[in-house]
Amino acid sequence: MTTSAQGASVIGGVASAGGDGPFRAVDPRTARPRDLVFADATEDEVDLAVTLACDAFDDLAAVPDSRRADLLERIADNIVQLGDALIDVAESETGLPRARLLGERARTCDQLVQFAEVIRAGLHLDVIIDTPKPDGLPAPAPDLRRTTVPVGPVAVFSASNFPLAFSVAGGDTASALAAGCPVIVKAHAAHPETSELTAYAIANAVDALGLPRGTFSLLQGAHHAPGRWLVLHPGVCAVGFTGSEAGGRALCELAMERSVPIPVFAEMGSLNPVVVTPAALAARAPEIARGLAASVLLGAGQFCTKPGLVLLPQGADTQAFVDLVVDLVTSDASPHYLLSESIRERFLDHAHRHLEQLPAGRVWRGSVADGITAPGIVTLLRARDVSTTPQVLDEHFGPACVLAVYDSSEELSAVLDVLPSGLTATIHAQPDESPQVDDLITTLRGRVGRLIWNQFPTGVTVAGSMHHGGPYPGSSSSAHTSVGWTALRRFQRPVTYQNFPDEALPAPLKDANPLGITRRVDGELTSRPLRR
Repeated sequence: MTTSAQGASVIGGVASAGGDGPFRAVDPRTARPRDLVFADATEDEVDLAVTLACDAFDDLAAVPDSRRADLLERIADNIVQLGDALIDVAESETGLPRARLLGERARTCDQLVQFAEVIRAGLHLDVIIDTPKPDGLPAPAPDLRRTTVPVGPVAVFSASNFPLAFSVAGGDTASALAAGCPVIVKAHAAHPETSELTAYAIANAVDALGLPRGTFSLLQGAHHAPGRWLVLHPGVCAVGFTGSEAGGRALCELAMERSVPIPVFAEMGSLNPVVVTPAALAARAPEIARGLAASVLLGAGQFCTKPGLVLLPQGADTQAFVDLVVDLVTSDASPHYLLSESIRERFLDHAHRHLEQLPAGRVWRGSVADGITAPGIVTLLRARDVSTTPQVLDEHFGPACVLAVYDSSEELSAVLDVLPSGLTATIHAQPDESPQVDDLITTLRGRVGRLIWNQFPTGVTVAGSMHHGGPYPGSSSSAHTSVGWTALRRFQRPVTYQNFPDEALPAPLKDANPLGITRRVDGELTSRPLRR
């Protein structure tokens, strides 16, 4: 069982490093390259990975759900068994705190186990049966039975900011495998060794359960070519992506260039506005300020759910609120390590052009430590100036936030009218503030996939009720989530069987309900067998 990194892609369980363009991860804490050298996957390696996935698809789709659940649980076990070695490498490649990475590993494994539980229960099959109605009105109705099937091989692009939970064994991979789809992961170049180690955890689980070796492959690469070859390969049927708006949009456009376009489920950027009402500020100003600063600085602001714009009422507590946020965000209590030099360059350039050059604003900026670090930045302006400085409405990926002070409900409404869509919006209010808050909820609901009340948006709980998505640019498909068990629906499609004899039906649709799952039969949820 392979458990040590070799500086390679992992194709069908086999290490492969035939490419050019050597690259290394860089330790953000020292800004020094790490020892292990990697190479971009070649076009032949990409083709081999997809070909193996296509060859594996029918067999994997036919595997009982209980066995795929075993696979997900085995992957989780293997990740845990990598122990400190995985955490040590991830810490060095990302600069993320060890406690954060331990929590992320737990989240990754819990996510895999949750998907296993869901497919064992048959929830993913979404069975709907309408029995025949020969005397039905306005016309007779045949026997109709619907379930879901996997779409085919899925390409997954790892995120930079979550080397475990949104990476090689993250939610996209877990949901695609749960749906019955082989997966080809394009690793993120910022953490290639973490990716390779995780890939062996998956490949070893595939091998231990005797599943087709094309069930999973990992492709390394620091340049665009391997990802481009992957998306354009005719064997790939869907794409999962977590990253920037520019990256997600590029993949969407690339997928549309194919002779047969495919869906790209891209979770991208978001401003994540926070609205504080006058009553909330008067009642809880210090509490909200501390929570906001912690949310902005979590992971050095490198969360797609980081609150980027705070709409704050003018009042007796406003200045104290601003002072506290500035003190907390720009203090030098600990360095803000960014994940890569390119991320730091983009953040500093964006901050300089968009946040520090405002004609009618004030900026506070912390200091920079050694390594790949960035200062905490707070920008303050009047809400009425937002419409003339639309750059403050862009996502700023790093430890920065904008405070915009409104003098009236009309000023607040004017800003809400120009807010971009995205993943989340947060309201800090008091319970007795209806109907004004009701109107605020209605407005924000039209722009985001998750509304938060008196908390902060940064954490995204893995749960069936979670929706991590939203209108563009939050995601490319606002109807789907990338977190929680319903994420697997991205990689399924429904199929209806009309007037089939029982012996020709798949197990989820048979009269006897041999899987013992809950099905919707003639509008009623039941696990009882059917009688013809």
